[in-house]
Amino acid sequence: MRAVILHDLTVNEHDFASRTGWVVKPEGACKAEVCVPLPPEARTADGRLDVRVVAERLGMPLVEDAAHGIWALGPETAVTGRVLTSAVAPDLELPDAEGNPFPLSSLRGKKVVMISWASWCGCRFDLPLWQQLRDRWKANGVEVVTVALDVEASEAKPFIEKAHAEHPSLIDEGHVTDELFGFVNVPNGVWIDEDGMIVRPAEPAHPGRNPANESFRKIDVSTVPPDVAEMLVEARKIKSDPDVYVEMIDDWIANDRDSRYALTPEEVVRRSGSRTDAEATAAAEFELGQHLHRAGDHAAAIPHWRAAHRLYPANWTYKRQAWQFEDPFRQGHTDAYDSSWFEDLQKIGAENYYPEIVP
Repeated sequence: MRAVILHDLTVNEHDFASRTGWVVKPEGACKAEVCVPLPPEARTADGRLDVRVVAERLGMPLVEDAAHGIWALGPETAVTGRVLTSAVAPDLELPDAEGNPFPLSSLRGKKVVMISWASWCGCRFDLPLWQQLRDRWKANGVEVVTVALDVEASEAKPFIEKAHAEHPSLIDEGHVTDELFGFVNVPNGVWIDEDGMIVRPAEPAHPGRNPANESFRKIDVSTVPPDVAEMLVEARKIKSDPDVYVEMIDDWIANDRDSRYALTPEEVVRRSGSRTDAEATAAAEFELGQHLHRAGDHAAAIPHWRAAHRLYPANWTYKRQAWQFEDPFRQGHTDAYDSSWFEDLQKIGAENYYPEIVP
């Protein structure tokens, strides 16, 4: 599920299902093949759901912004303790660059390669490469879906237009896909088969060598300011193999379930990453922040985004999105936050920025 903004702590069960993916049935709250029993007090006298009771049962953090009279309900932690409850691809509907809603389920019957990117990442220059790959793969029943993790859609739209994208190019202003699929950085990718089952969970996803990144690596550091030079030197230590991910997808297309890269449902859930209470709370904090920012109160968003950074330091999408508003060029240290892209990159070591892909 995604983090959900609430103005009331009792909700209609159909509304709860549409916003969280958890359907309330006689046997409990159910998602895909998983059902969690609910106590009688989960329903109020008038038949609505008491969010506090359901949230506690499913391990969903509930974060309040008292000044604005709103709450954010984070994703569940109590079922598997992982990002994914099952390998069944979560329901997802996001707008495209023109604002038209696009349901992921409309691609059932095709293999789907879903890629996260953002306007604040060099991977924005990967979009033409993904379009070229989509042209190569579409005859094999494969669709590429790119998802921009941009709180402001207007920042992503120019790059989509410049790439002349013919595949679904969606914009995720709320970072919904972080919670639903486990994106923690960009670019990340997920594979979904014809039956709507995830066969590889979120992992680094590069479509090859884009010209912009290759030019970046050739910049003479002696020609730029010292602080920029320092960043360039560190960034060039980031490890990635820009060809291996495409080779893996080609193998999946050719060999389907027999591909060595197609994982079992159990392995997909296991590899989907942990979801601790702190990480789920970070999702709720980020949701509150983006809701307030988009409502025009950027200053009120900052404390929530600071909390998200503290609770989930491994989620670069939360951090880079927030830093971008304060310092669009460097995502550097400002009074708003306790860290920056360069500082945090140094802490973990640039070589660890993208984890190695495990076959």
